[in-house]
Amino acid sequence: STPYTVRPFSEPELARASEMDRRRMKRFNVRLSQIRIRVEHAFGQLKGRFPSLRCMGAHLDTKEVYEVIEALIILHNMCLYYRDEPEQIKDILLVDRDLLRNSDGNEGFDAVYFEGEPSIPAHETEEWLRVEGYRLRNELLDIICP
Repeated sequence: STPYTVRPFSEPELARASEMDRRRMKRFNVRLSQIRIRVEHAFGQLKGRFPSLRCMGAHLDTKEVYEVIEALIILHNMCLYYRDEPEQIKDILLVDRDLLRNSDGNEGFDAVYFEGEPSIPAHETEEWLRVEGYRLRNELLDIICP
């Protein structure tokens, strides 16, 4: 776990927990799994509406990528609100999915590599990420499964 990703409680963690905590942790794992499935479905719908998201490739300006994705999410939600579906547009040119495949046959562009070290805040060491991840997961456990 990190502050950016939450993972379920592992079998060893469950084995070390008290019976009451083990039940809460198992309920948390089920709820987390359900939420992850819903998020994956939402990403699938978003990529279905905007196929360009499947082949964005690597970018130097991550902030710009987040802004584009945020704008597409807003536009997607507006389309859902107004029940606007691409298939309803007369003479729409739907994207040929084969055009989005890279040389490995997977969707997206081939990997792009950048030289140099990524810009990571100094306080975000591996230890900090691990500690903060476990802290966040325990905080969420208390909120979701009190």
